[in-house]
Formats: sequence, structure tokens, C-alpha cells
Amino acid sequence: MKYHHFYSVVPPFMLEAENLAANSVHEPYLLAAVCTIASKDEPSWWDTHEACSTHMQQLIAELMYGGIATLGAVEALLVLAEWVPRPPQSMTAVGRGEEEQTAWMLSGMAIRMGYLLGIDRTGFVNESDPSAPDYIRKRLAWVGCYMSDRHISVRVGKAFWSRGPAMIKFSSRDFQDIKYPGNPMDNFAALCEAHLELTQLFSNAHDVLYSSKNRSAQLNFGGEYVKYIDDFREAMSAWYDRWGKLPCTSVIKAALIISFEYLRLYVNAFAYQATLTRMAQDYSDQQNSHGPQRPNGQATFTDFIAATPDARFIYDSIDSAKKLLTISNTLLDPATEFRYMPLRYYLYVIYSAVFLYKARSTGVLGGDGGNVKRTVGEAVDRLQKASSCQNDVGDRYSRMLRLLWRKPPPQAPATHMNGNEQPYQATAQNAQVPAQTEQQNHMNIEQTAQVPYNNAFTFSWLDLHAVGDFATNNNESMMDSYEGLDDVSGEPAYGHFDPNFVQGQQQQI
Repeated sequence: MKYHHFYSVVPPFMLEAENLAANSVHEPYLLAAVCTIASKDEPSWWDTHEACSTHMQQLIAELMYGGIATLGAVEALLVLAEWVPRPPQSMTAVGRGEEEQTAWMLSGMAIRMGYLLGIDRTGFVNESDPSAPDYIRKRLAWVGCYMSDRHISVRVGKAFWSRGPAMIKFSSRDFQDIKYPGNPMDNFAALCEAHLELTQLFSNAHDVLYSSKNRSAQLNFGGEYVKYIDDFREAMSAWYDRWGKLPCTSVIKAALIISFEYLRLYVNAFAYQATLTRMAQDYSDQQNSHGPQRPNGQATFTDFIAATPDARFIYDSIDSAKKLLTISNTLLDPATEFRYMPLRYYLYVIYSAVFLYKARSTGVLGGDGGNVKRTVGEAVDRLQKASSCQNDVGDRYSRMLRLLWRKPPPQAPATHMNGNEQPYQATAQNAQVPAQTEQQNHMNIEQTAQVPYNNAFTFSWLDLHAVGDFATNNNESMMDSYEGLDDVSGEPAYGHFDPNFVQGQQQQI
């Protein structure tokens, strides 16, 4: 029961020991998936986990090559997508989003099987037959397909696998007959409805704001996103008024509110990116024009942000990221609770820490930078404590975040790095700025003549592969301590804005 209450698509009879023999015959795929997940976080069961994981890989190959589709196989793939098996030991020690790709492919396969089995018809009220065998199980499996598809696709920036009617029309009444073998305090039916409504908001935000690179670029400069974000904020407020005080156990409440705070971040951060994109364009236009320019070609982000129409969105995005990390740090024990949560909650913490790094680097945090650094530091420590071994997702991404937030070491002169006598130059929007060290990039505007144009900053906070590459390339020193981490506790915000920081940052679609 350490896992089931976070994502309850596994039928209760699968969790009863007396049914083990029957389940091994009638539900081989689901039983293998349950055993693979249940054994991965217990050191005494690691040999069992390796055997189950290998067997599960063989079963998935049989499903694909044999064209087999069973309801248990759909459920098995869904739980594997939410608790991605531990990667092989040969995988890099720094996370780069590999688990996201695996989850996206597993959920996609589950949805295709669901269509083959026709369980998507349970989403059509007028076409489904509640008296049919396994109707409730099929409906819950398709709800799981819908929710996993939306959440995983939003995170990876891909189109949704599933089509057809949304599940938002389902209410708690539609889940009253489902037997939930958990804490009686947790109203399973109400939680299903709350998560479905939240999932629909995620889906709408993705379709409206992040549906494609061209669409996002159009919104950045057209400004229509302001109305959309306002509408989403009202919808999120209505959701919280209804579900924010839902009585349930603390770990379930923490999972629900963490999802809500990540939705706030996902929606409001669009305005942050749009503001940076426009500033980068203004900077490029100034470089290419012969008219008056700002001193040293700088755009002062901290002076600019409070005067923009997007200030409330940007400050809300920072607030949501900080609240998400605070909830994770204070309400969830890393070894007994957070360790067993689905992959999405690990990634919400990771994305929030990456976003705050970018916010700090553009000067938005102001005097709160020191508190944010401590909050992130605690979150990284807890990610590592939540890992049962060095190859777990928490440990791999804690290493990535340590590298990302570490103070960059002095870099060699450009002539040594590039093997020639010309300083390295990066081009964006046809502007060229001489390269300087990374530490100079973090100096106050009055202390340096010009900000470096460093194309290493061209990563999106939603692109973990690019974040991992930037973190490792920017700092290849030790990853096991916080020594040398940027200490901004007593400093004001960075006084300048590096326009290259935002090039290419829109989520890859």
C-alpha cells in the first residue's frame, strides 16, 4: 500500500496475498509490473527486482511482437509509466530526462491497447454499458490512460496520445462503487474527481499556450496570452476553492497540492518566458540599429519587470515554485513517503528548482535569493535521501541540480578553449558580443563593461536533457557537496540581463 494510493488503477484483488497463484495465471503482465515496482525500493529485494524487471521486459516484447492486448497489460503499462523502473547501472549519473521518454512510450502503448480493447468507449456515457463484465475496472483503466497521457505529454511537450471525449464529465458519483483498500479518511471518489479536473486544466493549458513552437512564438509577441492566463488563474482559483481543503491523509493532500502548484507554475511561467523573449528581441534590435542604446548594451531586467503587465504572472510563477518545494520539504518524509511517490512528483520538484535557477539568474528573485537557495538545497538533499540506491531517479537528479546551482569555476581563456586566437563568439538574432568568463556573467552591471553572450544559457526549464547538458558542461567538478554553491543570501538581485539566456527556451513540441 505504499504506492497504490497515489495512482489506484491496480484492482484491489491484485494486492491480496491469497490471490497470488490465481493472479500469476490470469494476470501475468500486471503481476509482473506490481512485483517490479514493489521491489525496487527495498534493498533486501533488489535481486528480486532485477529478476522481475528482466521478466517484465520480456513480457513487453511479447506484447509488442505478438499484438497481444489485455486489460491487465494496459494497467501494467500504466503503473510502469508512473513508476519507471530503475535504469541500468551503465546510465549516466546525472539525470537528463530519460525517465520521461520511457514513461511517454509506455503510456502510449497502454493507450493503443486500450483502443484495441475498446475501453475508451467507457468515456461515452450513452454508448457504455455499466452492466458489462469488468465495466468499472475498464472505466478506471481508461481514466488512468487519460490522466497519464495528459500529465506525461505536458511534461515532455508532446502531443497527446489519446483522443475522444474528456473525462471531466465524470464526477465522484461515477467512482462510488470502486473499492479502495486504503485509509478510510481518503475519499477515493472525490480524489478521482479532483485529479480529473486538475488534469483537464493541465490539458487546456498545454493546448492553448504550449501546443507548438509557432503558436508560443505568436503569443509571445502578440500578447493574447495575458487573457488566457487570466482565465486559467480564475479556473485554478475555483478548483482550489473546491478541492484545496479536501479532508484526506497528509501525504495524499501533499500530492494533490503539489500538482496544483505545478499547474500554477506551468501557466504563469509562460509570461516569464514571453517577457524574456521580447527583451531579447529588443536587445537584438538595438544591436542592429544605429540609434541610441542602453549603456553597455544591457537590459536591466530587475528594473523592467515590475513595470510590465506580466509582473503579477512572473511573481506568481516564482511563488508557486517556492511553495511546491516548501510543501515537499515540510510535509513529506523522504524515506517513508516521497520515495514511493510516482515519477511525476519527483519531476515537479526538479522542474521547480530549475525554474528558480533561471529566475535567479535573470534577477527576478531580488533579496529573496538566499532563502530560495536554501529551499532548493534542502529539496536536493531530500531527493537524495528519497533514493534507495545511487542509480535512483532522486539521486541522479540531485546530482544534476547540485551542478546547476554550483558556483561556476573560473574558465580558461577563449583561446585555450577553442584552439585559436579569436575569442569565442555566439550568435543569436545576428548579434555578436565578445565572450567573457561565466563568473563575469554574474557580476553587477556597474562592475563589468559587457555581459558575455554565452549560448550555454539556451535551455528551457522544461527540457531536462538540455538542463543536464548545461549543468555538466558548465561545471564538471565534484557533485557530492554544496561547497562553492552560489551564495546570494546577502546580495541583491543580479543587476543585468543576459539576452542569450532566453534564446530557444520555448518548450520543444
